[in-house]
Amino acid sequence: MVDHTLYSERRSVQEKPDDASLLTAAAGGDRRAFARIYLAYKDDLLTLAAVMLGDRQAAEDVLHDVFVALARRIGKLTLSGPLKGYLLTSCANRARDLLRRRAVRHGTGDVPEIAASGNPARAAEVAEETARAMAALTKLPSEQREVVALHIHGQFTFREVARLLEIPMNTAKSRYRYALSALRKELNHDHR
Repeated sequence: MVDHTLYSERRSVQEKPDDASLLTAAAGGDRRAFARIYLAYKDDLLTLAAVMLGDRQAAEDVLHDVFVALARRIGKLTLSGPLKGYLLTSCANRARDLLRRRAVRHGTGDVPEIAASGNPARAAEVAEETARAMAALTKLPSEQREVVALHIHGQFTFREVARLLEIPMNTAKSRYRYALSALRKELNHDHR
């Protein structure tokens, strides 16, 4: 059973221990250390999963799975890079797995629902535009989709994206540029 009171703690900027010490403490059974890891990275992971999946609830499930897996492996985990990069990669992999399962099951990914705004014509237009954009995003290679998600939705700089994904900064920029080009082409093609 999870003690949710631990997750309500907020860390101050001054008391941010490094990930290695938090991992060591969490591996030793310190639930507060694990909660601090969760608080430090949950928003970024949730953003990445939500953008990749287009479904907030599925993204929350992916987030949960990432942290359950971390809790199970924490004593055996050896990182070669930053914890955040490891968690983002784990999150992206789980989101990709879910997308593959959806594609096999349904042939396409789910599109988020648009709430009616009192203007049925506008709501229908927004729903159509969102569906087109999400469909175009799902057609991108996962490497490009991750960069788009981190840069636009996660508001990370290209330098940060490169560090998180452990790729050169120029590779991150190229993937982003190719993704935008592919999205423009796909959306312009669909719009004709």
